[in-house]
Amino acid sequence: MVILNIQQAAKFLGKTPAALRNGYKRWGVPHFRLGGQIKFTQEALQEWVAKNMVEATAEPNTEPKNKPAAPADGRRSKRGSVKAASRP
Repeated sequence: MVILNIQQAAKFLGKTPAALRNGYKRWGVPHFRLGGQIKFTQEALQEWVAKNMVEATAEPNTEPKNKPAAPADGRRSKRGSVKAASRP
């Protein structure tokens, strides 16, 4: 059994230590405490990753689910987008 500290586990998972420290409970990462420190086992992390893997699709859906309809006049919304200038 290989026991990892937060830095080692973060590197194994491809996260920063701060991200893992802030998200391990919310994400359900298997852990335990030893002397008040958060510890992980490499075997448990491997199983957790395998269980939580999502298979990528060939063509990802890049459209947001609740995308608002574009205005009929062709202008974009005010959310940081540039409006088309009307010319006489």
